[in-house]
Amino acid sequence: MKISRNPICVLARKELVTLFNAPATYVIFVVFLLISGWLFVAPLFQLDQSTLNTFLQPLPLIFTFLIPALTMRSFAEEFRGGTIEYLATLPIRDYEIVLAKYLAAMGLVGALMFFTFLFPLALFLVGRPDIGQMIGGYVAVIGLSSLFVSIGLWSSSLTRNQVVAFIMAFFVCFLFFLLGRIADFLPGILSSFVRGWAVEAHFEPLARGVLDSRDLIYWASSTVFFLAASLMVLHSRRWR
Repeated sequence: MKISRNPICVLARKELVTLFNAPATYVIFVVFLLISGWLFVAPLFQLDQSTLNTFLQPLPLIFTFLIPALTMRSFAEEFRGGTIEYLATLPIRDYEIVLAKYLAAMGLVGALMFFTFLFPLALFLVGRPDIGQMIGGYVAVIGLSSLFVSIGLWSSSLTRNQVVAFIMAFFVCFLFFLLGRIADFLPGILSSFVRGWAVEAHFEPLARGVLDSRDLIYWASSTVFFLAASLMVLHSRRWR
């Protein structure tokens, strides 16, 4: 079977084109690049260090707003416009729809992060940055994006209202972000357990260039969980 005829690839391409045709996408791109550019450049000469830390550290918080905004229309718009019923008549399985939406959203985030490659290039011009830290940092961004995209898809699958989908996704993503702070006020074993679910506990080591299989497993398993939840919601809606 040719790649171009693969239902997942066809649907992902169509979804990605739709996302890039939305004016809100470009607004989000510009706002993010302005904020991230300022976070990177402003402290660069003050710290006199060739590092991506000033750009990477705020990303978990920034992505709690950004990714829900990018994914809120994924399923909600399909339900509102009735196009999900058209998809249901095609020989396409539910998991192919979910994977296509996921790949399209990840492709959009990838396009956004592509512009940030200017930051590592700038560091090479002014110093000798740690290549391992750079690679680990972008691996952390991929893991964080993957989890938040899957949460955004799940939230969007629960409603036909994009605003409601954004609020739900933001709340869940922000909860994952806050778990590390909440753990500081909990005793012993409970604190360690809660901190183990916090995104920062798995984002920061990778952002420092420390590759740990436990962090990779965290991103992969949590992403699969929310994608499976999206699949269950979609399947239940189809058979109502």
